[in-house]
Amino acid sequence: MDSPLWIDKYAPNAEDFPQEKLRYILPKSQEMSINFLLYGPAGGGKTSAARIIARGGELIEFNIADLVNSSKKEIVENPLFSGFISSKKMPSGSKDSLIIHFIKESASYPPVSGGRKVMILDNFESAQRTFQQALRRIIEQYHHNTQFILTTRRLGKVIPAIRSRCYSVSVRGAQDSDMNMIIENILRKEGIKFTEEGIGFVVDSASGNIRSAIMYTQAIAERWGEITQEGVIEIVQEMGLEEPIVELVECSLSGQFENARSILEGLMITSGYSGGELLEIISKVVKEREDVDQVEFALILSEIDCNLSKEANSIIHLTNFLTKLGSLG
Repeated sequence: MDSPLWIDKYAPNAEDFPQEKLRYILPKSQEMSINFLLYGPAGGGKTSAARIIARGGELIEFNIADLVNSSKKEIVENPLFSGFISSKKMPSGSKDSLIIHFIKESASYPPVSGGRKVMILDNFESAQRTFQQALRRIIEQYHHNTQFILTTRRLGKVIPAIRSRCYSVSVRGAQDSDMNMIIENILRKEGIKFTEEGIGFVVDSASGNIRSAIMYTQAIAERWGEITQEGVIEIVQEMGLEEPIVELVECSLSGQFENARSILEGLMITSGYSGGELLEIISKVVKEREDVDQVEFALILSEIDCNLSKEANSIIHLTNFLTKLGSLG
């Protein structure tokens, strides 16, 4: 996409959130010096809400998942950290200790503007327990300098010591009616023709993820100039399944089995993917995670692979598979 991304162009204001609690809290949040912990499913608006809270402040933003999945060399070369490296020599210590060091350095300096400094730590569920314990000490030590906003898809992955130092706010996944309204409003502002069936198919394909729905819509509009069901099918297939599969895995590992089954049924019944196609991508996503016992997962995977090859009802077998996957979370 060469034009500006619609997810940035149409980033929501406080009054645009469908959650009544968020519409109440966000306008007042910029006057509150407390730390925030925003939790909810992927694509529900956690990062957008965090950026609204941070408005007017000196913002520093880290994606913890990206840092955890980066090599030590990539972290050292990250422009965000360039001011804390005095030479070309590779710093000593583990990758986590480097990240904590850089976050501590960032938090320790008072804001240049003399106002407030706000640090957003996105995808905080990726942080290991030792990392979180170290961050808890940073939050305590530098709370006069820096306000922290954490976002996570899995509240249970955040240690109690962190949660007790933050004001927790649920950012629930979008309802289909909310997503329909958001997509229609964007298309009207852009002057793009659409059909109700086309938008409905976008919403079904996005499985509650507003970010995915907007990105699908922009890609379809840029290629076809309008939003139709046929255009949605082609673009969604091209853009791949990995994002909804990541959410499917997250829901399973966190015990949200109703949400996981809903995503599964949407992918199989509405989008028409086979059990084998989904299992291949689920396997790829899970094998990239460090918080899953890969030996146990291999055993579960071999069982479901065998069942899918013998039986016709893929949804039943995959639902059972997701329940077993949840036991590894």
